[in-house]
Amino acid sequence: MQYFRDSEAANERQTMRHFLGFVFMLMFALAGAGIALAQESRPPPTAADDDSPFAVYEFQPGDTLYSIAKRHHTTVEALRALNRITDPNLVYVGDRILVPKIADVAELPAFGFGIQIYPDIDGAAATASQVVQLGVNWVKIDVPWASIEPTEGRLDYAELDAAVAALDAVGVRIMLNVYEAPAWSRRSYTATLNKLLRPYSGPPEDLNDFGAFMADLAARYAGVVDAYEIWKAPNLLKFWTAPVYHQPLKMNADGDYGIPDEIQLGAVYYVRLLQIAYAAVKSADSDALVITAGLAPVGFSDSYNAIDTGTFLNNMLLQGAADFSNGIGAIFGASAVPPTMLCCQQPAGVDSHYESFLQYFLEILPFYHGVLTQNNLGHLPIFVTQAGWGTTDGANLAIPADGFEWLTYTSEDEQALYVTQAYEEARKLEYVAAMFLYNLNGCAAGDAEACFFSLIDADETARPAFAAYQMLEKQPPS
Repeated sequence: MQYFRDSEAANERQTMRHFLGFVFMLMFALAGAGIALAQESRPPPTAADDDSPFAVYEFQPGDTLYSIAKRHHTTVEALRALNRITDPNLVYVGDRILVPKIADVAELPAFGFGIQIYPDIDGAAATASQVVQLGVNWVKIDVPWASIEPTEGRLDYAELDAAVAALDAVGVRIMLNVYEAPAWSRRSYTATLNKLLRPYSGPPEDLNDFGAFMADLAARYAGVVDAYEIWKAPNLLKFWTAPVYHQPLKMNADGDYGIPDEIQLGAVYYVRLLQIAYAAVKSADSDALVITAGLAPVGFSDSYNAIDTGTFLNNMLLQGAADFSNGIGAIFGASAVPPTMLCCQQPAGVDSHYESFLQYFLEILPFYHGVLTQNNLGHLPIFVTQAGWGTTDGANLAIPADGFEWLTYTSEDEQALYVTQAYEEARKLEYVAAMFLYNLNGCAAGDAEACFFSLIDADETARPAFAAYQMLEKQPPS
């Protein structure tokens, strides 16, 4: 949906911009001539304590709050809140403000254009070639711990080694999303859904087992892998099944331990895992970034099947997640809503999955940033670790199951348009560090769900979204 401005109102705003530009130049001239202008009352900061996370910065000619915020990996909003600045135009050369210490903030590259790939030991070079064609500067790979170490102490990195080496050779940044504990580290639990047994994954019972794996992984790829996303959607039972049994255990005929007495689903449990992973990664590769798990966009909580995104994110921050990460992961998906729309009018041709603000691209990222800001953490960058629009056009591996009808609402051409629009919007947000499109080659990997989103369909034909992402301007604006 496009929003058009009334031409008369546009002319009035144009006149106002010229007027404000004149006023700004006059203020600059007066300040340069030494004429004092009224400033808000706020005490100038003194030298920051050595243990403080902040330093004192003195405004230099040409500085703006925006340029200072970018230089210190924070936001204008965070600087204004920290320094009680109500009007950013009333800050002058020689004024002193508090800023985050650069040494304490992980260095982040310019906005990251990312793509998720599925590794293939025999096709690693071909996949890397497609990554180069796309012109992206970040690549994400899912790494199920269970597939690397199915037997305790016996690790097989062959497929991941091939993918990492091929990507490193073409000079892209690499993020590994690590999740899914192996069976030997946890008790099994399956749940019946539509008379089918659905296996669930989750964390190990001894979190130190995960720490040991992360330390080994980070040491193996030190200086090559740039970031680690710790777990996947821990606000969903599907990825965070931590069963607790109060009665003596007995394996049933299905090979599991039956319905547990409770499920330890919640931010407090996730942050314990994050803390251990952070220490393990940093001990092996201090330059690697640690990113919190992208949260599934969920609008309800029952503390068993799911916890809503905002509640989990806020509780995660209250539990100290910012102390054990360099950025916050976010997921956008399960939506056919065009990325330029605001909540919650029904888009044309979209019959469901438009009722929540979480299904609107322009709503979910400011929401994340708002929760961070409310916790005085607005400086933390957001990594959109998964984003995409699925389509049933072209060749797929399956038809959408019940509840996934929203995949039928988006054509291949709309998918291409939405990808372009989403990146154009995301790069405008100073608090978004990178966004990873889901995905390049899910069809070739045999993943039926990923195939709906894949840029290459099941007939090995490039969908229009491939060319759209390839042609998207990826250089930083001048």
